[in-house]
Amino acid sequence: MSPRLSNSARSERGVTLVELIVSTGLLTMMLIVVVTFFSSFSRTLNADLGSTNSATTAAVGMNEVTRIIRSGTEIPVSGQTLNLPVFIEASNENVLLYAFIDTDSVDPAPMKVRFSISGSGELTETRWASYVVNTSYWAFQNVAYSSRVVARKIIAPTGSEPYMFTFYDATGAVIATDQAGVIPAANLRSIAAVQISLKVQADASGRADAVRLQNTVGIPNLGISRVGASQ
Repeated sequence: MSPRLSNSARSERGVTLVELIVSTGLLTMMLIVVVTFFSSFSRTLNADLGSTNSATTAAVGMNEVTRIIRSGTEIPVSGQTLNLPVFIEASNENVLLYAFIDTDSVDPAPMKVRFSISGSGELTETRWASYVVNTSYWAFQNVAYSSRVVARKIIAPTGSEPYMFTFYDATGAVIATDQAGVIPAANLRSIAAVQISLKVQADASGRADAVRLQNTVGIPNLGISRVGASQ
């Protein structure tokens, strides 16, 4: 009877303070490991998502700007042998040009297109329609018929990074801008290619690095051979 009472007493006494402290410590260590792993995984996932969003945004903007500039065209003028140049305006962060894009294949018509960056980092595309004058020449509406944002979260270049637009002549030489970052009107006709550089930071937390895409686009409609050009 005595051994059975002793065993029963030990089974009913619960855990000791030492056992409780050890158990609590082990549980705390396990929780710290789990929380640390989850936090690290969450940060990595968010950074990857931020990088993916930045890359996707930059790719969409780059694709649209590239296809418009590649379709740039000169515009014939009634009574003149010299056409209007492809670019109406050209600067570090703004271009206005004539292009044959998204038009009717049976009766194609050019349009006037502007790309510009707002202070909030939005790349906006604005379009003006054309209409026929003097039977076979073109003029353009004063009021734009469409305006849309093609990319957001664009950030300004830093250090030696290039501006959004850099312009080259047929030899591959850079066409210099003035102090305001604008190509002088007398040099607009010399533009044969444009380097486009888009730097996007779509991650609001800033944990993921910004993504920068760069591409140099020729203008086939000019009929200029750029073989051997440096860009």
